[in-house]
Amino acid sequence: MPTRIDGLLLDMNGLFRHWHNTGARKSEQLAGLPEGTIARYAYDHPAYRLARVGVLTDQQWADDVAARITADFGPAAAKALGPWRTDRGEPDPVMAALLAQLRRHLPVGVLSNCTDALHNDLRLHGITFDHVFSSAELGVDKPSPHAYRAAAERMGIPAEALAYFDDEPTFVHVAQAVGLQAHLFTGPTDFIARLRSLGVTLDDARSHSRPAASRI
Repeated sequence: MPTRIDGLLLDMNGLFRHWHNTGARKSEQLAGLPEGTIARYAYDHPAYRLARVGVLTDQQWADDVAARITADFGPAAAKALGPWRTDRGEPDPVMAALLAQLRRHLPVGVLSNCTDALHNDLRLHGITFDHVFSSAELGVDKPSPHAYRAAAERMGIPAEALAYFDDEPTFVHVAQAVGLQAHLFTGPTDFIARLRSLGVTLDDARSHSRPAASRI
């Protein structure tokens, strides 16, 4: 039988924001780059991890991506990166509405493997949490146990009284090992059902088709 909770800690991407990579594809088309080039230079490169844990700022990382693309494809290719940089994903209106309800009942935090752009992105999308923890701010990213412990400590809630939801199974398993009441996020309907089992009263979610793309 689940224990009632004193707070919620939630993942960001795949729950409240969805990535379709339309900006990256547009930049690749403008620059004449092969599909997937930006992902390889941006997210598959070690510099992205450095930005995710706060060694590099988001802008420093983007400048590094542009410099490496310039070196390999020429300056014209780097000048076409605008659409990639301005694409900040798409907010999920169903989850945003649920978040507003949740914050009336208990404190809600977000724990995301993100660069220091997270706060600006939340403002852009009009999404408000009571606590915001980017991996860049914490200096450690999921699935390190230290990320979950640091978030719980800063929220002032014991791990066993904190529920955590993420769409990445590995991250859920580690959160459970740390002591959080962690659950795999599969969509708003199941999310509501699990919250109700934890004693949180919420309205039903409207029908929702969950996009597939998610950046952790």
